[in-house]
Amino acid sequence: GNFQRPQRATGGSLPPPAPSPSYSLESPISSAALRSKVQPPPTPAWNGVSLGGWLLLEPGPSYPLFADHPLPSEDPDEEPVEARCEWDLLEGLTETVGAARTAEIIQQHRERHISKQDFEKIRACGMNAVRLPFGFWVVVGPRPGEPYVGPGLEYIDRAVQWAEETGLQIVLDLHGCPGGESGEAPCGRRQRPYGTWDWTQWDFAATLKALEVVVQRYNHCRCVTGVAVCNEPSNEVPLTRLCQYYDEAVTCVRRLGMPASRVAVVLPVFQRPEDKFARKWYSMTGDKHQNICFDIHCYHCFENEFNGKSLAQQMRAVEDNEAFFKKYPIVDEWSLSLGICSWATCGNLSNDEVYTLFGRAQKRVLKEVSHGHFFWNWTECPDAVDWNYQLAFSRGMLTGPAPQMLPWNKAAGPDPLEMIYNPCDGGSEIRYGDKACLRVFYGRYLDVFGSTVRAQWCDKGTWQEFVFCPAGSRKGKSCEIKDGDVVHLRTHNGRHLAVKPGTRELIAQKGVCSSPSSKFVVHIQNSKELRHTCVVFLENKSSRTVVDADDESDLISARFTDHGEWQKIVVEKAPSKAQRLAARAAAKKAQDIPPTPKNRRRVGEMQSDSLSAMTDLDLVGAPAAKRQRLFTKTGESPLCDLTNGSKAMWGRSSSAVSLSTTASNSGSSTESTL
Repeated sequence: GNFQRPQRATGGSLPPPAPSPSYSLESPISSAALRSKVQPPPTPAWNGVSLGGWLLLEPGPSYPLFADHPLPSEDPDEEPVEARCEWDLLEGLTETVGAARTAEIIQQHRERHISKQDFEKIRACGMNAVRLPFGFWVVVGPRPGEPYVGPGLEYIDRAVQWAEETGLQIVLDLHGCPGGESGEAPCGRRQRPYGTWDWTQWDFAATLKALEVVVQRYNHCRCVTGVAVCNEPSNEVPLTRLCQYYDEAVTCVRRLGMPASRVAVVLPVFQRPEDKFARKWYSMTGDKHQNICFDIHCYHCFENEFNGKSLAQQMRAVEDNEAFFKKYPIVDEWSLSLGICSWATCGNLSNDEVYTLFGRAQKRVLKEVSHGHFFWNWTECPDAVDWNYQLAFSRGMLTGPAPQMLPWNKAAGPDPLEMIYNPCDGGSEIRYGDKACLRVFYGRYLDVFGSTVRAQWCDKGTWQEFVFCPAGSRKGKSCEIKDGDVVHLRTHNGRHLAVKPGTRELIAQKGVCSSPSSKFVVHIQNSKELRHTCVVFLENKSSRTVVDADDESDLISARFTDHGEWQKIVVEKAPSKAQRLAARAAAKKAQDIPPTPKNRRRVGEMQSDSLSAMTDLDLVGAPAAKRQRLFTKTGESPLCDLTNGSKAMWGRSSSAVSLSTTASNSGSSTESTL
């Protein structure tokens, strides 16, 4: 319990690292070679939870701090609003109650939010580690002009002492760096509009000085088995510069008394392809550093990729993570939060049943992570079970046997898990005359209001129902729909889908459907007949272009000849009345959960940043936060739990972003990786 006082940090950034010829940027790196770099990992591997919201404030994890201290709205006629990050909260409080009272409020929060009893509960849950996020201002105090309250090293002292006393390992996580490692709320300050923050604002030298203080102060503490050198650095930071900082940081940790035999150094790989990062890292450092690990955030709720996945696809994504975890030296951050489509494709399962399936499946594959994993978060809004470890654990969502995963040959048609989690009545075949719902790549279903066609709702109600009708053939009702068939799509209001000349937007057209603009060729992926959850591409007979969706405008068009991600449409049998009643009975009562600031930028995001200017629909998929759910009811369908997201298309995890783009001048699809 007797901690050394911090010594004055001297000097600036360490010299640039000398390049090593051990690896080239082009040479592949084997899993065995990567794993050899991490020895020795913590023993046992971290099985823990994050203490976010204590020493770096965020609306959800810091509950009820932000809710108790709302800030005046820009519109005097509007109700007060919650701040989106620590900077805004403190700046607003200082303006309204003064600096002294603001400091008192923050001190009270730090005194009460986490106690030794929390550490004892964590140990009683069977965990062996905690991750402690904190801002640099808690270590060295804020810089001139910043509203942060600090320093507050006594709180890190307490955490380390409580970890020692309860037998827990602790990872000290420099979560917010001087100048910000991004322009997002997790580093303490959310800066808008985009472009306000630039990567050159990140003060690497000052970050190293804060890191020096932490390492010198706790290098004798045996419970400290990890140090994270930043959190979620923006992918705008050049990769070479990021690796230089990481090299300097690891050298600093080792030089000041935290050896590789006892302490792992955590290097975040965020919104970057892991292979590319690993090649660059080892080309620059070779065998120089031991016991480092990459910090990967495997969330399943952000941006179009995970908002567009069905529950079955989410379970397959978890399964895919197992091989990924075996490849790299990793510590993983995870939660139970799911994208919006999962809640429209879970049949009659209750929310708790879905979370339990998902949680137990993740726990099984996380055993493969070399350094361990941390659930985000220990504290959270009391009804946000997907981000609240205490609540999820109490409901048995994180313990027990993992669900069985049926084998699946992708070339043979739809995943058999789809019929388990997203069943349909009367067999899987979709025939002429059957009602069907059409889901686009970002998780919404096509809907029709009058002549307008959009994809706005994660719902399968009356407005979302379509009927496949044969076009110019003698096929009658109940005949199977084959790959290559030409069809009309009749809407719920008796119209037919057609491509509007000139704009190529999809409209619901009145009258007799004899025009080629209302005829579509059905191209079925990996199947000869149309079945429940098959992927199709709808090619318009008139324009020879393929129906596509736009996640920015919700418009449905037929602009290109591509068969790409934008053009994929999943066809589901419309739920029967009995299924809707059962789903409604299983649905929990809708409750709004306040937004929190684990922001993820969305491609083509709305430029307006005013919450008061947004509708509930606008907020779905917008960068409101790590954990916001909105609930919408339309038609006859049940309440939908809409989990907010905000990435473009994370690959396997939040460590890589692939942006699919379509060139309008050539009609060809290209993919670029940031």
